[in-house]
Amino acid sequence: MSKPDSRDPVDIDFPMLLASSVHDIKNSLSMLLASLDEVIDISTEDRPEHRKSYSILRGEASRINNSLIYLLGLYRLQNDQLTLNLTEIFVADFLEEQIASQKLLFDVNQIHIEIICDEDLTGFFDENLIAGVINNILVNCAKYTKDSIIVKAEQRDEYLQISILDNGNGYPAQIIEKLSNTSRSIDFHSGSTNLGLFFSQEIAALHRCKDRQGSIELLNRKEGGGSFLINIP
Repeated sequence: MSKPDSRDPVDIDFPMLLASSVHDIKNSLSMLLASLDEVIDISTEDRPEHRKSYSILRGEASRINNSLIYLLGLYRLQNDQLTLNLTEIFVADFLEEQIASQKLLFDVNQIHIEIICDEDLTGFFDENLIAGVINNILVNCAKYTKDSIIVKAEQRDEYLQISILDNGNGYPAQIIEKLSNTSRSIDFHSGSTNLGLFFSQEIAALHRCKDRQGSIELLNRKEGGGSFLINIP
């Protein structure tokens, strides 16, 4: 009776395998989102009552897509493969583009959006990375706000500060406390990993100028609602 082949176990680079899988899934999901946009445009002309259901579906798909982007970004960050492409950006135009990308979500939920930003305000940052941060917060705000979101940008103490304000119930105290903790970690045993905030924190910190470093803040407003701030040097 012949002996079975004796082979060494296959040496698999699981982090690389996971990153490659996430990249493929993200690409497929991006195509799905594009197709979903076409279906929404066509079908809601005949059945406008389906618009809200489709918007919820698209919002959740967008959240999944963002999470995959964060995972891939964190892998690249850990392996020193994530580099910044710093360019001068007109902030008002940049913010309008991010809001336009989520227009359907805001429209069907009857959320009023206001931008407060000087037309001539510019900043130096990685457009794609900061767009991912802003989009994630906008989608979350659309889910938790009552009916209003204010996006504000201004120059403050040698930083470009972008604030996203909602009029919902505010951020839970444990999330604010965890974010202020200098030991950055993700708790996969809790109900929410807050992966988007973790990634936003890391992306902000990548932006440096001399002795200044980017950061994010979470606050609860006295008048009600939450405030997300990203400070870019």
